[in-house]
Amino acid sequence: MWKQKIVPPDDVLEKIDPGMSIFLGTGMAEPRTLVKHLMESDQFNLQDLELIQLVSLGDAVAIDERYARKFRLKTFYSGWLASDAISQGRVDLIPSRFSRVPWLFKTGAIHINVAFIQVTPPDENGYAYLVGASVERQAMEMAQIVVGEINSQIPRTMGDTLVNMDDFHYLVEATEPPYYVARWPLQDVYLKIAANVASVIQDGNCISYGIGPLYEALAKTLSAKKNLGVHSPFFTDALMELVKSGAVSNRYKTVFRGKSCASYVIGTKELMTWLDLNALVEFQPQDIVMDPRTISLNDNMVAIFPARKVDLTGDIALHSGKGNVTAGPGNVQELFWGAALSKNGRTIFALPSRNRKGNPNILISLDQYPFQFTNRESMDVVVTE
Repeated sequence: MWKQKIVPPDDVLEKIDPGMSIFLGTGMAEPRTLVKHLMESDQFNLQDLELIQLVSLGDAVAIDERYARKFRLKTFYSGWLASDAISQGRVDLIPSRFSRVPWLFKTGAIHINVAFIQVTPPDENGYAYLVGASVERQAMEMAQIVVGEINSQIPRTMGDTLVNMDDFHYLVEATEPPYYVARWPLQDVYLKIAANVASVIQDGNCISYGIGPLYEALAKTLSAKKNLGVHSPFFTDALMELVKSGAVSNRYKTVFRGKSCASYVIGTKELMTWLDLNALVEFQPQDIVMDPRTISLNDNMVAIFPARKVDLTGDIALHSGKGNVTAGPGNVQELFWGAALSKNGRTIFALPSRNRKGNPNILISLDQYPFQFTNRESMDVVVTE
C-alpha cells in the first residue's frame, strides 16, 4: 500500500548522501514542503549537494551565501530570481535548449541521484497526476531515490501526467501551498502593441505564448479571433482567458488537434482550479512540445516574443532578467525555428518604441546588449505600438 511509504520530510533528508544531485520541479510543480525542510535542516549529511531546476521561479530555494556549503543551484534559465546570483558566481547556468534537457538526463550528461516530485493525491487505483509534464518523468526514471510530495491543492492535469505510487520510494504530505504567480497588470502601451500583433494574426493560426505584460494584453486583443491553436512551453492565466473567450478551438492543428499543448504551468489559484481534469489542455514533455520538428508540423505557426531592443539590421536584444547576464537559450530558438519551418509560419517580436526613461528601443546597433538573437536573415515581423 502506498500509504506505508509516507514519512516525515526529515526522514527523506536522512537518505541523502553528501554530493548528491537533487532534481526539483518548476513553478506549480515545485515541491515546496521538501525544499523548505531542506533549507532549514542542519543534518550533517546535507553538504555539497546539487539542486537541478529547469527555471527557478519562487522563493523556496534560497540562493544567498549562507547556503553555499549545503548546495549549489543549477538552472537552465536565469531570467527570474537566479540572474543576480549567476552573475555573482553563486548559481550555475546550464546553457541548453529546453527540448534537450530530457536527453541530458537520459544520457547521464546531467546526473540525477534524487528526484523531488510534487503530485496530486492518488486515486483508488494508486495513480496520481503530475502538475504538467515538463521533465519530471525523465528525472524520475534516472533517479535512484524518487520522493513524491502529495499536495491536494494542485490540479490533475491531462496528458502524459499519470504516475503510479509504485514509482516512488518515499512519500511526504505537503504542508506548504503551491507556488502561485500573480497576473501582470494591463498596460496601455502593451494593449496598443498587442492590437498591432493581433492585426497580423489570422483566424486558424497556431500561436505560442509566454508570460508577462505583452501576453496579458494579447488575451484581450486576440479574443475576437476564431479557431486559434495553442502550442506553448507553459500554460498561464492569460491563455486560460483566451481559451474561455472562445477564440481557441485548436481545430486546425496537426499535432494534438483539439488540444492546447504545453509542458508546465505558471499562474494563479484560479488557473489551477480551471485546469483540474480539463481535457482542453494537453501536457507533454519538453522534448516533444519544444522540439522544432514537432512545432513545425502545425501549419500557420506564429511564435510571439517580447523584445528589449531591436536594431536596424534586424538583430534583437531579448530580456535577460536582472543584470547583464545571459538568460540561457530557454525556448526562444526552438519556437523561432519551429515557426520558421512551419508551412506559412511566422515569427513576431514585439516591444515598445521607447523604454520607461523615454529612450528609444530601436537602435542603430545592439553591441552593448548581451542577450542577442542574431538570425537577422530569418526575421519576419517586428511590432511596436
